[in-house]
Amino acid sequence: MSGVRHTRFASPVTLLREWAERGDRQALHEALFMGFTVDLPFLEKVAIPVARGLGARTAVIGDATQGLHDPVDVRMAGRSYLHGLATCRGAFHPKAVLLVGEHACRLAVGSGNPTLSGWGANDELWTVVETEEDDSHALLADFADWLDELPSAVSLAPWSARHLAELAALLTERHVNAPAGPEAGPRLLHNLHRSLLDQLPSPHGPVDELHAYAPFIDEAGHALSALVDRLAPRRVTLGIQPRWSSYDAGTIKAALSGSSAQVRLLDETRMRHGKLVEWQTGGLRYALTGSANLTRAALGTSTRDGGNCELAVLAAGTRPLLPEEGRLAPLASLTGRTIRPFTSNGRALVLLGAKTDSEGLHVSLARSRPVPVAISTSPDGSPGSWTEIGSIPPEASACSFPQPEVPGAAVRATCVQPDGSTIDSPVVFVYSPVHCARRHAADSEPRLRYDYTAQALFADERAARRFETDLLRLRELTAGTSPPRVSPAADAAPSSVSSSGVDRWDAYVADCRRMIGAPLTDLAFGTLQAGLPQAPSSRWVVSAVTGSGAVEDDMAYEDEAEDEEPLTASVAVAPRIPPEQRGRCRSWIRRWVGALAASGESSAVPVPVPALIPAPVRLVVANLYVQLLAAGVWDENDQSWRDGLSRLLETFGSADERSEADRQDPPETRRRLDAVAAVMTALLSQDATFTGGGERDVPAARAWRSAKGMIARAEPAQAEDLMIPPEQALARVASWSEVERLIALAQQDDPQAEVVEELSAAGWEASYEDGLWEITGSFGNPVPVVSRAADRLGRHHPNGVLVRARSRNRWAFVAWAAPHLVLLNPPARVWRTYEIRPPATPESRFSGGDLSAVPGRIGAPAPLPAGAPEALRKILADVGMAYPELIGRLFAEDA
Repeated sequence: MSGVRHTRFASPVTLLREWAERGDRQALHEALFMGFTVDLPFLEKVAIPVARGLGARTAVIGDATQGLHDPVDVRMAGRSYLHGLATCRGAFHPKAVLLVGEHACRLAVGSGNPTLSGWGANDELWTVVETEEDDSHALLADFADWLDELPSAVSLAPWSARHLAELAALLTERHVNAPAGPEAGPRLLHNLHRSLLDQLPSPHGPVDELHAYAPFIDEAGHALSALVDRLAPRRVTLGIQPRWSSYDAGTIKAALSGSSAQVRLLDETRMRHGKLVEWQTGGLRYALTGSANLTRAALGTSTRDGGNCELAVLAAGTRPLLPEEGRLAPLASLTGRTIRPFTSNGRALVLLGAKTDSEGLHVSLARSRPVPVAISTSPDGSPGSWTEIGSIPPEASACSFPQPEVPGAAVRATCVQPDGSTIDSPVVFVYSPVHCARRHAADSEPRLRYDYTAQALFADERAARRFETDLLRLRELTAGTSPPRVSPAADAAPSSVSSSGVDRWDAYVADCRRMIGAPLTDLAFGTLQAGLPQAPSSRWVVSAVTGSGAVEDDMAYEDEAEDEEPLTASVAVAPRIPPEQRGRCRSWIRRWVGALAASGESSAVPVPVPALIPAPVRLVVANLYVQLLAAGVWDENDQSWRDGLSRLLETFGSADERSEADRQDPPETRRRLDAVAAVMTALLSQDATFTGGGERDVPAARAWRSAKGMIARAEPAQAEDLMIPPEQALARVASWSEVERLIALAQQDDPQAEVVEELSAAGWEASYEDGLWEITGSFGNPVPVVSRAADRLGRHHPNGVLVRARSRNRWAFVAWAAPHLVLLNPPARVWRTYEIRPPATPESRFSGGDLSAVPGRIGAPAPLPAGAPEALRKILADVGMAYPELIGRLFAEDA
């Protein structure tokens, strides 16, 4: 089966997501992303990990002078994928995405650059071809020919050119029998050797109408004039976004003066970055879409002759692409000049790439220089981190160096110009073919059998049941065996880059995607999607082209180059779960926690609980649990969620209980575990204390004891996606301030900190001075308050504790060392001694405040002048306080 996609396509990320959800779990062998401007941090967030997780050898090719990233923000280039740079006399301007699997292919050719704007914000045009079962398609055969010819017209590093040649050979082998001629459907056009205009079919006589749009129209109107000359249209409609299009009204009028022309003033709710030329003749409509703007460099000149490098699709039988919304206006009414002066950020010195292998470090310049060119390396491209390793000789464009003692991830070139000034090349990233090779997942690796999403698990009972079965199976595969090695660099030093140069986090995430699928990996680590839109209802659609919001504008040569919007994550929201579904969700999350928290007693070899299930799976279930709490799945009086959440938190393990597998995980995973533990404990602490014995207190105290060390290390930002706004009825969520408060409490090196926090939450202030605790606040009867404080503080002072609670003019004093409690409750100036044995506590005995109803009193009340009772004397001796000092401090205000 093969075909051209007509609907559902939002951006190239859609292709990756759909591949990850394939029912046949077909591995992805190759992934190629091409564009003019390239935002590597953006791709490393939304595309590279998915492609690598599916097993693909991955490459990103862009214009050598148009990177949108700061080198220090790039983590994976060269280590996980090939970042290739291309340059020509014009702009390297094609936009394409290729995915090749064992039996399936996907190709998208369009107008969107691999940036947040081009794949997320702009209105773009894409042609999407999909084949299955080794079927062929003419567009894929055309793309293979273009890849094969590309190095002859643009400058590429030798290893980048070889990579594209290998892709071309692979596609040629698969699509050599693709149909040709008119029956083949849409065809790929390029301008490597001939201009795009010269390749348009020659109409027999004037065409009926011509529609055109591009965000950039050249200053002299050459492209429009050439289109009119070639097609001789009877009517012309030119799309314009008055504020955002780049045009000169005078030259447009001159170019279209020989035809009946009008302009359509398009709405400006979003940037229309798609490019199109469409015409109709004899009842048949044709469309040219792709990367080419309405400029001479794009449409009227070949790459060989100094024009841009462009890629386009020519299709017949299309429906109208120019949007009908917007006001039609006479051409004469068009005024103004919005041509943006082009300021090239190109460099006189261009380094096309650097590669490392067993023979050393190899670098390649776009062109040689008459002077030596110094080569420097850096671990991450940050200022002040560069070390010069040697020079490329004059008139040489390539050179090899011995491998530096400290391998660098980034490389740049520097040379002195004739005027004495120094120029630097754009930074490139060292390419390691070994590390960027296609990844093969062993069939024996523990993994879930199915791909799941949170939505499916909450709404589909079959998916929930399969997920439980998968968890149990995964537990059996991992229990009693050696720790799962989720990362090939697991035994490297605890830094983001292993000694072998592999980015541990990239390798780890790729393996996680193979083990639990891309959606659950994103869920586990809080990877919120970067606001990429769903397929729009735009009319910018051809039989081979689909409308999309995608990533960014450009502008090079005579073309595009807009500032990029920062990459921002979506705000976390709770799922909407219908009331009739909530009982099932409570049941399933309880079963999933049970699958994780099972004791492992059935295993032949005893295994600590955290080792039964890999950390990413535990994080997935924790995220699902927190989402269900935010969705209000439990009724207000149903506190059963507390026990389940506490049991789940215990599977995270304390620092001392971490499994060997957890200790091998990258630092990012450990930070995520710590932060998620803080959020879960914050939820358990709501309406509960860590020191009480109530129904709500026990799970909270258990969680606090288990996770206190993790919480002390936690960073709230690592679990921001779990701090969900409370937008639904019965929602129970943890706020940022609650998590921060909990972290601060865990960081206090004070055994009484939890008690002080509990008393503070009750509205009371606790202070300690020279053996005596003072509890102050607003309360009526001080006896229940002082007994509760003594109960809590006494757990940390087994030899005895002295506590006074005071509110306004009333106070009460307790000396407590189990099993004896001595009470002074003015205005009565007598000591009362009680024996309190478990399960009773001072709090439970005195909670009512009525001393006449308190059992366990020993002997008669003793007046103050008679001295301290025996139990009090012992406590005072242990505390180091004399009886007269105690009386003086208690009655100081009465003196």
